[in-house]
Amino acid sequence: MPSNHIISLSPLNIKIFNGGDQHDGFSVNSTIVYGQKNAVVIDTQFTLANAHRLVAEILETGCQLQTIYITHFHPDHFLGTAVLHRAFPDAQIISLKGCGEFVNDAYDFKINYWGTEVLGSNGPKEKVAVELIEEPLIMLEGQRLEILGPLRGDSDGQSALWIPCIKTLVAADTVFNQAHVWIADDKTPELRQDWLDVLDRLEALNPEIVVPGHAPDAGRVSPDAIDFTRQYIKTFETVARAAHSGDELFSAMQQRYPGLATDICLHYSSKILKDKYVWPGEWPQALRELETVL
Repeated sequence: MPSNHIISLSPLNIKIFNGGDQHDGFSVNSTIVYGQKNAVVIDTQFTLANAHRLVAEILETGCQLQTIYITHFHPDHFLGTAVLHRAFPDAQIISLKGCGEFVNDAYDFKINYWGTEVLGSNGPKEKVAVELIEEPLIMLEGQRLEILGPLRGDSDGQSALWIPCIKTLVAADTVFNQAHVWIADDKTPELRQDWLDVLDRLEALNPEIVVPGHAPDAGRVSPDAIDFTRQYIKTFETVARAAHSGDELFSAMQQRYPGLATDICLHYSSKILKDKYVWPGEWPQALRELETVL
């Protein structure tokens, strides 16, 4: 089920909304960072229903939404943008250069495949252009939200936000917490090592709060999620090399990681990487053409 989690800090607060794992929620997190008067939201949910729920969560802060920031091009993080734009037409919609281009380029494909074919009536159908920014910084009531990117995570073109005044990392899909990790885009050892290197870099920030891209609920904000993601990637590689099929890989990982959210991530990662399944939802074309090496 969808959930929220408020952490009252100073000088900024954070409120996390998690879409849940039912009704195509993908257990994806959106993060509202807010002060006395103004707010920033990071990522906009996947379905129409959860995007509207996110609007309600923002309204209940009592703050004016100044900025909508999109971390990367996976649709569960940005398809709800049009819903937020209608509710908060004065909010700037931005993404870091090197990350946001992928969002704008992918938009039509993601709406056609996910918004129409997969989600049906609960799928967003409207496109909103994302403005690219070059300076990796958002200011909120005099405090710095530092944008880290482009980074390697569960795809290319990721970004995360580091908020030093409250020692909080909004990690997007560089970090998962008690959720199966999407590894399908990381088809080679080099790409997976790039991701592991990013995790080392994020860990070196010594965050006290880490908001992952995906978790079973909104309250999972432990920095331990960085090492969870690291160990999951390494375990997946080891198990994948020994498995004879995607089904065998899926079952073996479920045995090692029982009860996690986002089974869909493990399902497709297993099929794509082990069975070389050609998935119609894969984007961009260059990713489909990239040879898988385990």
